[in-house]
Amino acid sequence: MISRKPRILAGVQARIGSKRLPAKMLEYLGQYRILEWVLLRTSRAVMLDQIVLLTSAAPENRILGEIAANLSIPTLYGSEDDVLSRFVHAAKQFNADYVVRVCADNPFIAPEEIDRLVRFYLDRLPDYAFNHIPEMGNAYPDGLGAEILSSTVLERIATSSSEPRHREHVTQYLWDHRRQYRIETLKAPEEIAFPDVKLDVDTREDRGRCAREFCWRVTRRWRSRFRGRRIVAKRER
Repeated sequence: MISRKPRILAGVQARIGSKRLPAKMLEYLGQYRILEWVLLRTSRAVMLDQIVLLTSAAPENRILGEIAANLSIPTLYGSEDDVLSRFVHAAKQFNADYVVRVCADNPFIAPEEIDRLVRFYLDRLPDYAFNHIPEMGNAYPDGLGAEILSSTVLERIATSSSEPRHREHVTQYLWDHRRQYRIETLKAPEEIAFPDVKLDVDTREDRGRCAREFCWRVTRRWRSRFRGRRIVAKRER
């Protein structure tokens, strides 16, 4: 049991290499590159004590570290494929009690939904909680939220997992062994409860759709400071 105020770390997972959309972190959506969107919006979550960019030590990823540094966000470089080890190292490096996982292909991640997730988690303390995807009836859009677990659970799955897919996809081990772990989610607020809406960027088509349907209408007025409900409202019209 933690007697002091728990320390909450957000790890933003990113790399240049992508099979479907190479170098997508450097693609522009409106006035910002995708990685800049993620870092700027994550940094506005008030429940986080520290944000760190977690990327591969491959030389091509140095530019991502430069982008983060320009926003006063540190970077840790680690394994290309063992992404789980990046998060374990970050939790130790920053003495984190709880770790929030943020995927950098979610440019419109909502800081208020990160905060809602963290408060939900701290109130209930499951092994793992999420609101980044529409699962378990939570009605969330794909790409507005995040995931959270304790550093203890993170180390436990790192010790238990050996399959390459469990090392690459950080929380997949929990889903594949869900009977052993308490997994919880929360209901999306009514104004963003559109589980069919997809806001992550995996392909060039996704990038074009986001630029066409969201950026020019929403970000021109609010820049990066809009709430999730505004982006979903534009999509649902």
